[in-house]
Amino acid sequence: MSFSTIKAIAFTAVFAAATPLAYAQSATELEEDFSLFTTGSESEPSSAISNETGTIPSSYFHQSGWSGYGVHQAGGACALISPDNYGAQLYTPQGAYIGEYEVKVRAKTLASNYRDNAQLTIGLWEDAATQYNQTPYHEPFTTTKSEWREFTFYFNNTTYNSSNLLIAFSTLDKVLIDDVKISRPTTLTAPTPAGISGFKADGFTAHWNAVNGATHYLFSLFHDVKEGETEEQTYLENFTSMKTSGKLPEGWGYKSQSDKEPEFFEKSADGIKGALLFKNGDVITMPDNGGYYNTLEINIVECKMPKNAEEIGDAQIIVELFDGHAWKKFTTIYVDASEYGQGKIFHDFDWTRFVTQDKYKCTSVRFRLAGFPDDCALGLTDMAWSTKKTTTTHYDIKDKRVDGTSFTVDGLDPSIDYSFVVKACNAESTSPSSEAYEAIGVAAPVAESANDVRKDSYTANWQLSPKAESYYVENNDLYTAPADAASYVVINEDFSKISGSGVTIDKPYAFQNGKYEKVGLDMVYNNGWECYWGGYAEGCFVCTGMTDYNISGELVTPQLTLNNDGGSYQVKVKARSMLKDETLIVYSKNTRETKQCQLNPDDWSTFTLNFTAGQLSDRIAFTCQNHYPFIIDEIKITQNLKAGDRIYTFLDNSEEIEEEETSYTLTKLAQPKANHTYAYRVYGQRMYNNKKVVSAPSDYVTVDFSTGINKTDAAENAAEVARYTVDGVKVGADARGVVLVKYADGSVKKQVK
Repeated sequence: MSFSTIKAIAFTAVFAAATPLAYAQSATELEEDFSLFTTGSESEPSSAISNETGTIPSSYFHQSGWSGYGVHQAGGACALISPDNYGAQLYTPQGAYIGEYEVKVRAKTLASNYRDNAQLTIGLWEDAATQYNQTPYHEPFTTTKSEWREFTFYFNNTTYNSSNLLIAFSTLDKVLIDDVKISRPTTLTAPTPAGISGFKADGFTAHWNAVNGATHYLFSLFHDVKEGETEEQTYLENFTSMKTSGKLPEGWGYKSQSDKEPEFFEKSADGIKGALLFKNGDVITMPDNGGYYNTLEINIVECKMPKNAEEIGDAQIIVELFDGHAWKKFTTIYVDASEYGQGKIFHDFDWTRFVTQDKYKCTSVRFRLAGFPDDCALGLTDMAWSTKKTTTTHYDIKDKRVDGTSFTVDGLDPSIDYSFVVKACNAESTSPSSEAYEAIGVAAPVAESANDVRKDSYTANWQLSPKAESYYVENNDLYTAPADAASYVVINEDFSKISGSGVTIDKPYAFQNGKYEKVGLDMVYNNGWECYWGGYAEGCFVCTGMTDYNISGELVTPQLTLNNDGGSYQVKVKARSMLKDETLIVYSKNTRETKQCQLNPDDWSTFTLNFTAGQLSDRIAFTCQNHYPFIIDEIKITQNLKAGDRIYTFLDNSEEIEEEETSYTLTKLAQPKANHTYAYRVYGQRMYNNKKVVSAPSDYVTVDFSTGINKTDAAENAAEVARYTVDGVKVGADARGVVLVKYADGSVKKQVK
């Protein structure tokens, strides 16, 4: 979707953010009353003040940075008049709208609009190079000609960490808006869990995002115990009881934005025997029957629709689930002319396959209709669900006071999966509970010494890890420095393997991979490189990215040993940009230590960057700031070593190993060179909600080939070619002590003299 007069608009949202029924008090960050829109009137707005590039003179606003399209003055209000099929938009100044915000605005349908009920959409957008991108945080609202209405849009942005964010007001109709107020809530809101770290067999560290105004938090840890199981209870509701009782069925909840009582609807001619009327702004809540939903089927019926289906606009039914602790977003049903108002009366949805997953387990479901014409209505009917109680929640920690935003628990049962919730507190109040966060992980296996060591194989060993369903072994080359060495080359990649392709740097080949993928050994010399939105040209690697969506390409090294020399190491990179000047960002995936350098599209530049916080297993990433494509010709990472320092170089991973196995033999290995041997680590894995969960690695285990020499089948008459100390130093025949004797057939024996 694009047009020449302003940046294109890309609609990419799939899920809508859940919106609470009550809004918190707030601290204003941006306010605009349009008092500088002095010409025109509500009935006769001025000509457009936005030009074809979307620019609006800053003199019209109390804060600079506003922009838009189809923007008109209306005598102290702003008129948004859609000039074409793309609609009218007004954008706030850009900022970092990260975390919780509420947006208030008054709005009214212009008298000249072709219909009474117009639709105004408020949402969080991101500015990209050539277009604006809609985030999942947006909601439609219905305006009318008869009155000004105040709307509140609430969002909690935990996804987009950018300073290029803005709030957009958009419509395909003619709508007046006034008194925009964007605020951060000051009344305590529920914390957002941010994950876990340091997972081990008997504990982990829980993390959550800070809440504005909180002085401390209450942390609770719990797990489900298989007790108190009940038989599955099945329910069916078509609301026909309302015809005589005038009341909602037991357990159902209803809230109207106009405080009206729930209404019963029937229309036998269309096959509707009974339905609960569902109007714009209504919130309907299903019963909590004392167990988790085991099946769930809903039926939405068209009760009163506009004559022209296009007048439905982009209405939404926002669906939330109650997990026993808090409401959380589930999905959004888009009610538009592609499916609704086309003669199909019933729209059924079967969500059983979702509610049976731990991720979506719930004890109640809530529906909210937004952006629907006031004089139209949907309905709910033939709602079928079942519940079953199979477990009882047992609290291991209940409302433990925590002053920060993390808490470490230990002493847990290794066989149990735990969850946690958090509340925010200050002297005046306590927030609602957060969503429950499942602390799912696998403890790193304990690796043991290798055995059955031969000249081209060894057997790795480990102890079983609780919850692990499979394992894999990571094989590494281990180099031990025999003496001090300055600027030892940890990795050097010049991409010279990319040859004969005929692909030039002005027209590179792009992978367009939307996730991190392995870079093949037909392109690089070391295994373990990964890229995100990558590509290649002759002798070069290209990070393509997607400029229009603020996505930068990224190239990531294999895991590297960079903790020697106190963590100091040096990165040398040769690169250039493609389209425009660009900022190259080089950073550690582990520590986030970052360096930046400027690229231009006309010349290659070589940079030498000094880092100070290298880790035992580190990965260095190369990306860019402004999301433009860039090209890398060479990467060289060096570090000063002292005698005895170790460098682990990733070689490959084994196949997946069954859960009951505690050993694996690696075969067809090359004979280690002087000062080199093999070392391995072991990972545990499990599947949870159809996703693979992988443990942290075990400690490295060094394979000692000297202890397995007597297991090599060297022929007794094989010719001796050299002798070495156990440190790999070549010695003569008179050397005393433990020596390794190498024979012409490649075998090695240990001798003691």
